[in-house]
Amino acid sequence: PASAGSPAGARLHRPGFMKIGLISDTHAAGSGRDLPQPVLDALAGVDLILHCGDLECLGVLDYLETVAPVLAVRGYEDPTEPGDRLADSTRVVQAEGVAIGMVHDIQWPGPRIATTPNGEGLCFPPGSGRKLLARKFGQPVDIVVFGDTHYELVCYYDGLLLINPGSATYPARRRGAGRLGTLSLLEIHGGMVDVRMVDLEAERA
Repeated sequence: PASAGSPAGARLHRPGFMKIGLISDTHAAGSGRDLPQPVLDALAGVDLILHCGDLECLGVLDYLETVAPVLAVRGYEDPTEPGDRLADSTRVVQAEGVAIGMVHDIQWPGPRIATTPNGEGLCFPPGSGRKLLARKFGQPVDIVVFGDTHYELVCYYDGLLLINPGSATYPARRRGAGRLGTLSLLEIHGGMVDVRMVDLEAERA
């Protein structure tokens, strides 16, 4: 598993405290530098950025790295690159003793957790959620971060925190050219976690 303390995620921060930006489904074109400035502004001051796929170009990761180190997982048609920055389908990031599982689509790879018909929520199968997600990620996790639906979501499943930061640039809940969406900020302090959804359109207003 990747570690936030590895060279790919190294950054000076207060011992026992870490602030992580969560972002997904940016669908950036060309160089990736078309990411709107309010996205970078919202991520200012984080120690690490986790991107849950549908990049469309690797340049968006380079651009995000002007703010903080980045670890990512691929969406279905995303490019590949050598090294540790971009994982193929799933990865587990260790941050201040908290295991964060990352995947683009919560439904794949299995075991499957289906989305609701409108795409806004999740349909949890019976049984132990912890065991199911440990099978998905190959090890136990404390938090799961995913994307794909473009709907922002924070919920709990068998005591585990699940976060979909939504799409920062193509939100499902707000329509119209140039309208911004959401990302999330995750703080870990002494093993305790707090997550905040950032409405980028409201921040820009």
